[in-house]
Amino acid sequence: MDHIRNLLLITFMILCRPGEAQQDPAAEPYLQGVSDQFDLNEGYLIQMDYKREDIMRGTWAEGEGTILMKGLKYKIVVDEYIVYYDGHRLYSQNTESEEVYVSVPDPDQPGYLQAVPIRIIKAYRQDFKYQLIGEKPFMGRDRVEVQLYPKDLTGPYSMLKLFINPVTLRLEAIQLKHKEGIEYTMILSEIKGNQQLDDSTFVFDPAEFPNTEVIELLD
Repeated sequence: MDHIRNLLLITFMILCRPGEAQQDPAAEPYLQGVSDQFDLNEGYLIQMDYKREDIMRGTWAEGEGTILMKGLKYKIVVDEYIVYYDGHRLYSQNTESEEVYVSVPDPDQPGYLQAVPIRIIKAYRQDFKYQLIGEKPFMGRDRVEVQLYPKDLTGPYSMLKLFINPVTLRLEAIQLKHKEGIEYTMILSEIKGNQQLDDSTFVFDPAEFPNTEVIELLD
């Protein structure tokens, strides 16, 4: 389950060594362009290709995923994993083991960024240091790379890279590096806006999965 939750960040989170970067003004036009790409009042369907590489163990996996999101709410489907967030509760489901874990992320804790990745895009000045690396080849195309580093250093990640179209300022790919030597690469192959998404989209429905055990991790 950590595997799929890490892929979220879409939606998107990092930690780094203290003092390595400040808030680079040269990066801000690109970060603002990515922020402007997503309207919190609009529904989105995002298709992505992903790769998970364990550098230390020399293993890797790849596949495809789908994200539905509107505002802070989202649903992500990757292989046998489905994660829902309805703005309050987080549902982490494994369809093979037929289990779903229910928790309530605390907005005051660093883990909230991992649970609600859109906050990284919309609140980058509040939560991150960042640095413009510049235009460089990525997946066969020239893209602008921006690296972000969370101000809170208690989480498991070492670096987040955003790869942005230099002309449209659209977010096209994300790389996320874990302190334990795991690297996630997410290519956003398609982003469709103006999606009509009902609130029930972002909630686990026990009627749809009648054999699934619900495990509540609530205080």
